[in-house]
Amino acid sequence: MGMVMIRCPRTGREIPTGIRAEPSRFACTPVFFADTDCPACGQRHQWFAREAWVAEGRTDLATAA
Repeated sequence: MGMVMIRCPRTGREIPTGIRAEPSRFACTPVFFADTDCPACGQRHQWFAREAWVAEGRTDLATAA
């Protein structure tokens, strides 16, 4: 199980979406659209599942430079 991540379009940083998923199951999900509040820039980002990935064991990436 890992955290679904996206990239902040303003800062380029990887940010957690708050969604946990199994990588193999997430890869097979239908395309969906979601919103995430970004801890990197303070904005709300809209994203498609095909733009996201699952980071196993690395959910603190919002604090990484």
